[in-house]
Amino acid sequence: MVAESGKPKRFEELKLLPGQAIQLEFDGYSNERDRSSLVGYMPGRSIIVSTPIKNGSPLSLKNGMPLAVRFFAAQWNSACAFKSEVIHVSRIPFAHIHLAMPQELVLGEVRGSVRARVNLICSVIYGTELQHKVSAKITDLSLGGARLQARQLAVTEGDSLTLTAQVSVSGVDRIIKVGAIVRSVTPEETQVAVGVQFVEMSDSDRITLHAYVLTHLNT
Repeated sequence: MVAESGKPKRFEELKLLPGQAIQLEFDGYSNERDRSSLVGYMPGRSIIVSTPIKNGSPLSLKNGMPLAVRFFAAQWNSACAFKSEVIHVSRIPFAHIHLAMPQELVLGEVRGSVRARVNLICSVIYGTELQHKVSAKITDLSLGGARLQARQLAVTEGDSLTLTAQVSVSGVDRIIKVGAIVRSVTPEETQVAVGVQFVEMSDSDRITLHAYVLTHLNT
């Protein structure tokens, strides 16, 4: 989704601060997203980011390497992405790289119905007075709800429960806590699958969940 009217269309309009967590995907280098952080930028010239570290050493990069840059801009409540390339590599006074300014930004929000396939461990608190606690796995996640799998989870449709999970967004680990209502219960061979609808969460947890779902849509 290209930036909508009223949203930034140039990188400098995002007004990001140094230290912003970002993910770098180097074409043909690996299929992983490498952690980095914003050092600074000069409009029309370049974006300076820290060189990702692997096995204790900076990645070996060369000028001209194409890459995708992804991050979550909380002030715009949007996940952002753009294509760029390495235009300068330096190890002094610390390992950092200059990236070409992007020609186009992609910003977007996830619709509540869009679901991401995940494999996220969470804790589930349930019962009449929310007195029971078990571990479960979230396999399907959206802004509006989730599908859980657990060995045992004695709930029925309409029951209330609370989910707590640790998620990683742009290399930063965060704990989210969400209130939910059970919408479906499906017994399986060795476990039970439970569909829940989210009904209560803080604004900060909603932003974190939003970013987490966005980064897992294509995985």
